[in-house]
Amino acid sequence: MFSRIARTLLAAGLFAASSLIVARLRADEPAAAASNNGGDENIVYMTKERDVWIDKQKKQVVLKGKVAVREGNLEMLACPEQTKEYESIIALSAHKMENVHAALLAIGAQPGHPARFDTTFHPPTGTHIDVTIRWTDKEGKKHEARGQDWVRNLKTHKPLEYSWVFAGSRFVEDPETHEKHYAANDGDFISVVNFADSAIDLSFESPKDWSEHVFEPFTEHIPPKGTEVEVVLTPKLQNAEKK
Repeated sequence: MFSRIARTLLAAGLFAASSLIVARLRADEPAAAASNNGGDENIVYMTKERDVWIDKQKKQVVLKGKVAVREGNLEMLACPEQTKEYESIIALSAHKMENVHAALLAIGAQPGHPARFDTTFHPPTGTHIDVTIRWTDKEGKKHEARGQDWVRNLKTHKPLEYSWVFAGSRFVEDPETHEKHYAANDGDFISVVNFADSAIDLSFESPKDWSEHVFEPFTEHIPPKGTEVEVVLTPKLQNAEKK
């Protein structure tokens, strides 16, 4: 598992970032090994807690989480728990989002760059990512929805009409320890407003100023707070091939 991800990272040209991601994956290698997949050879766990995994056959990355917010201010569709769940619909169990980055690379997705702000706005780029949410209600019935259906456009009152891209976040260095840190770990994972640290972001200008916010939770489409969910990330690999 380690060697395959290492080759993918290096082939993508992410020389500085790859050594950090691979080092952390090496530490988690026993949990990520195919022998620890409950008998399904298509499943590769990326964490010891089994809250992030790759479905090799479907070319998907899956994360565990819970519904955190159903109404109010919104900046994220999903964030790591204990970060920005007060303004994120889903709080994810995983904390090391670089594992998700590596998993997306391993199944062929290519990062672009997060939103850039200078004299003009530069929108996020990268492989387009379909986001699907799965959950089971209290009666035991299984449900599935597009991530966009949980987000409402304040102007049109309809579900989010834009797609997400694999922007890739960035690594930042602690000025005291000089350790590298994957910025999306601090909360900016699947964004609905543009941040310079977003791992997955909308591919258009979505202002972060509260007075200009465009989106809110689509409360009627979201199950009760605390509902356990799976967030499924499916790269549109044909987009990556065309670039």
